Formats: sequence, C-alpha cells, structure tokens
Amino acid sequence: MYTNHRAVLTKLINLLEIRLKRTRLISRPLTITLEPTLRCNSNCIMCNRNFNRKEDKASQGFLSWEILNKAKPFFRHAKSVLFGGFGEALMHPDYIPMLKAIKQEGPFVFFFTNGILLTEETGVALANGGIDRISISMGGATRSTFHKIRGVDAFDQVVENIQRLDAYKKKRNLKKPVLAFNVVAMNSILEEFEALIHLAKRLGVESVTMPNMVVQGDSLMEESIWHHEERARESIQRTAALAKAMGIHYAPPNLDRCTVDCHEFFKKFAINWDGTVMSCALERYIVGDLKENTMEEIWNGPGMRGLRKRYFEEGIQRVCPNCFCWDNRPEAYFHPSKNAREFAEKLF
Repeated sequence: MYTNHRAVLTKLINLLEIRLKRTRLISRPLTITLEPTLRCNSNCIMCNRNFNRKEDKASQGFLSWEILNKAKPFFRHAKSVLFGGFGEALMHPDYIPMLKAIKQEGPFVFFFTNGILLTEETGVALANGGIDRISISMGGATRSTFHKIRGVDAFDQVVENIQRLDAYKKKRNLKKPVLAFNVVAMNSILEEFEALIHLAKRLGVESVTMPNMVVQGDSLMEESIWHHEERARESIQRTAALAKAMGIHYAPPNLDRCTVDCHEFFKKFAINWDGTVMSCALERYIVGDLKENTMEEIWNGPGMRGLRKRYFEEGIQRVCPNCFCWDNRPEAYFHPSKNAREFAEKLF
C-alpha cells in the first residue's frame, strides 16, 4: 500500500529506468533505512553483533539532526522509511520528534524493536506521532525460550508493553500502528510456532513474520531449521493453518530453494547513524557519507553508479555472491558473507 502519492510516480519511473539499463537515475529510492543508533539493550544469541560486528557492539553514537535533515529531501519520494537499524531504535533520546519529522514528508514509517522500552508513555507517543507499523522482535512464546534467545529476561515486560499499546489503540479506535511479530526461525523456537500465533491473537498483533536465521558462527549451525527441514515444514504447515483460522497474517520461513533478481541498487538507500551510506542493509559496500556529500551526490555518485553498471554487465550473482537476499539456498545462510560495515568495500 502506498501512503505517499509521489512514491507511485517514483516506482513507475524506477521500473522504466531499470528496463532501459540506466545507471544515473531520475527516480529516487523507494525505500530508505535510517539507523538511529547501534546501541542495544538485549543480547540475542543469533545477532551479528556477537560475531562479525563485535566492534559495533561498543558503539554509543546516535543519529544527529544534521544527518536526518540531509536525508529529508528524499523522504517525500519514498514509499517507506525503516527508521531503525542494527541497534534498538527506542534508545535514541530524540526518536519521537525525529519520527514526526519523517512522517511530515508522507512516507509509510515502521521500525523493529525488542519491545523492552515500549512503555505505556512511549507507545502512546509513537501512536500519536504517526508510526505506521511496529514490528516486535520476539524470541519465543515462553519466558524461558525468550530469555535463551534474546539474552535478557524481559518476556513478561514486553508482553505487558504490547498489551497496553493494544488497549490504547482500542480505546481510541486506532488502526495504527499495526502491531507485528518478527521471529527469527530457529530450532529452539520451532515447537513454539503455533503458540506464537496464539500469543499474537491475544495481544492484538496482526501479523507474524519468520525469516530464516543466518548462521553467523559455528555455534549456531544446529539452530538452523534447514537442518531440521522435515520437522520444520510440518510445523510451518500447522502454523499457517492456525494463523488463517485466527485471522493472523503469517509469513513463514522460506524453505524452497530458489533464486530471484535483486534491484536494491536501484530502489534502496541505507543510512547508518553516523551518516555513512551502504549499498544495502547487508553492508557489502560503502557508497558515500552524508557528512561530506548530499543524498543526490551519493545516489548518483560513483559508488552507486558503478554497482548498477556491474549489475547490468555481470549480474547480481557476481556483484553480491552468496547473498541470501537473492539466493534462497541453505548454503547462503550457512556461510554468509561478512555482512558488517567494518569489512565493507569503500566505493567512493
């Protein structure tokens, strides 16, 4: 759904430019990721911060208003803005006023949170600030599993926070923010897939998405449901039937081996809290820095144009080898590239 009419025109122009194999684009990014901070108050066992991103774990920085204002001209053309990143977004002291500034430009705005700081006051402020969707990263349907996966004993607190926000929505007859669960599919959670649907229904959560886990280190290999495929498929089938019966939108982990095309270089802009800009959220390439350049200079700069040119000449398989975004096979999840900005190739 497009809440921003300018984004509809952006999409049409963008599709034409890809078809014409343009590297310098008139169209603007349809989706923008704007990272508030790398700080986090949980310690998830599958998080890349505990593996390739260990240096980022110590980062204490916050997105500045200077960087946000530099990004602002592109918001009005975007279909959506993910106002979040690798840290816990709600730890940013100016998160609510920054959210309002983004919403003034018209895009659909959403973010991911562990829910710990989603207090009654913050939930009300988010709803009144215009956030469209809140995706809560759940570590299971029970306190013990949540504690094991998320690294903090906060299950009861998160559930209570969601309950209060749902109650506020009902009291005010609000459709937004849409509440969602984002659950990384892991072997430890497999037996709780159906229980998560029941929990979602009880809390007013409208959708449950379960992406495949990326094996960031050898210690996680047995947690991959690709290693328990038959049992996982049976669980997914039961969960899908239950979600349909309960009216919950369910996006299960994809266990069908396939490849797809990827147009991230033409449609997305990923801005880190410090102003550096990545080719996409998986951080293989650094294409610019908003402390030094404008959005336009980076969007059509040598880094992005070079990647688009390589995409047309070599294909996404050569530009981004072994990436699970276009290659849905176990191998891409078992042996991912070092998707961390300290290992990224600088292209400007």
